[in-house]
Amino acid sequence: MNFRKYATGLLAGLTVTLMTAGFTPAFATVGEVGGLNIIVDAGNPSDGLRYLDMTYSDGLTLVAALTAATAIYPNARLATPTEFDDLFAAAGITYTGSLTASDGFSVGSSSILSSLAFYDGGTLMNQLGPTDANQTLIWTAPDSNSASTTTRDYIGIFASFAALQQFHLSPPNARFGWLIVSDAARHRPRQP
Repeated sequence: MNFRKYATGLLAGLTVTLMTAGFTPAFATVGEVGGLNIIVDAGNPSDGLRYLDMTYSDGLTLVAALTAATAIYPNARLATPTEFDDLFAAAGITYTGSLTASDGFSVGSSSILSSLAFYDGGTLMNQLGPTDANQTLIWTAPDSNSASTTTRDYIGIFASFAALQQFHLSPPNARFGWLIVSDAARHRPRQP
């Protein structure tokens, strides 16, 4: 069996299947359907997880954002640190250094996560939707303290790079949103 030919055919079939199901392939393995971004990657721990676009949370407190999201997706919740990493992996973003997206929830100073050839050119920013003038700013652990001895406050996803940042404001702030997910559409391949 020619594995390369088989794998190419399988990938082509998957792409056609997703497109006919309403998915528009945007980048790597994150399908975009309306206001949802769905991981379509059997090797990803968050395969099938729906990431809501930023319109559900932009400028809102976490409670208000979850209220808006659960009105449509009853099981909507805040993404876990690991799910931030899974989204970056599915979007084809690799890290420039040792820090990952989940480090946005830990203590430390601002730092670049991904840039240049490691980055996706802003595709994920466009999929999630900008929160402020060509950037997507996502709260992680806002604590009203921009000191490097406290937690990082947000992940900034820009056209040419992604970064962990510290800030001095707390939500709500019209330039920021929350990464909210919904488990309802998780799909699993049928077992033979």
